[in-house]
Amino acid sequence: MSNTFTNWSATHLITMGIITLVTTLLVFYGRKLKPQERIYFGRRLGLVMLLFFLFEYSWRIFTFGFATCVTQQMLPLHFCAFMTLVSIIALWFKSPWACALVYFGVLSASIQAIITPVLKEDFPQIAFFNFFISHSLLLMAAVVQIGVLGWRARLRDPLLCVLLMDAYVLAIHPINLWLGSNYGFTTHGPAGTILSQLGPGPWYYLKLQLPALALFYFMYLFVRENKKS
Repeated sequence: MSNTFTNWSATHLITMGIITLVTTLLVFYGRKLKPQERIYFGRRLGLVMLLFFLFEYSWRIFTFGFATCVTQQMLPLHFCAFMTLVSIIALWFKSPWACALVYFGVLSASIQAIITPVLKEDFPQIAFFNFFISHSLLLMAAVVQIGVLGWRARLRDPLLCVLLMDAYVLAIHPINLWLGSNYGFTTHGPAGTILSQLGPGPWYYLKLQLPALALFYFMYLFVRENKKS
């Protein structure tokens, strides 16, 4: 078995199937719970995310050393690491901005990491499990938030989320210039993704502003807030 991960390989397809199955079962289980139990169900998922987040980055530092983590872009500065922290806030505190960003950010951007992973290590290496578990937890948080916890979006949430994601890009790009890294893919887009077809970074994010806003308002239609009493 090759130790190099390949997109759309049998390993990749099986992994996506498992993620889909587990996420579906999680929602079915959560929907059978009483309202108060659902709140604790969401918080337990948030706690799992926090514990795994701490494990993943502690493992990286102890295994490779802090200096290597800096040079090899292993610090928790990627967009999905940021979204993990936002998801924890959303599941525990139900902050409106965090809940909105989990839905729009995860289901438009973070989910692409599962579909077209930027990953070298194949099964059964630890990095393989770290990658897919962390990203599948994001997907689970977004789906549980909608299907179990009953979150619904406000009309202003799509625009708010575009601005929050822009703020992440603006904050992380100077760090990339300083470290010579590519967190958030602000310097160049990974091969095989839409970013790689849109010219140099970070300017391709300007081209995505209106399409992203249009996509978010389309996504909003499925979870819009019902103002009827």
